Amino acid sequence: MKRMIAALIVAGALVSLPACGNDDTNTETATRTSNTAESTTVQISSVTSTADLGMIDQAKLAAFVVAFRTAYADLSQDRDDESIQEIVFSSCNAIADGATEQEVTKEIRDLAANDGTEATQSQAEQIYKLVTPACP
Repeated sequence: MKRMIAALIVAGALVSLPACGNDDTNTETATRTSNTAESTTVQISSVTSTADLGMIDQAKLAAFVVAFRTAYADLSQDRDDESIQEIVFSSCNAIADGATEQEVTKEIRDLAANDGTEATQSQAEQIYKLVTPACP
């Protein structure tokens, strides 16, 4: 749990870094950040078409990936970020469609499974708690 909190703090710090520096640097950084965010939104839109996922906060999505990798090394080993982000996308879609926490948690167990390693019920419940803040 401490590792997960530390990962979220680090992710938050990384997101706030562009706010530091002089005005010229901030303008340059803001432009790059804006371009990156637009690019990421386009990529997300092309990955899944089942919901308006452009509404998902990119910082929260990145924080989820960091927290997931930190807390669940066995479930994240040899997975790319998109595979881990799919847990958020699918879960948010299910929540938006009215699925219960139990139904979403069951889906999370399936999505979090990796190379023969399955998430426990307890892990799936913790992952659900990480996912919900990222949902619009």
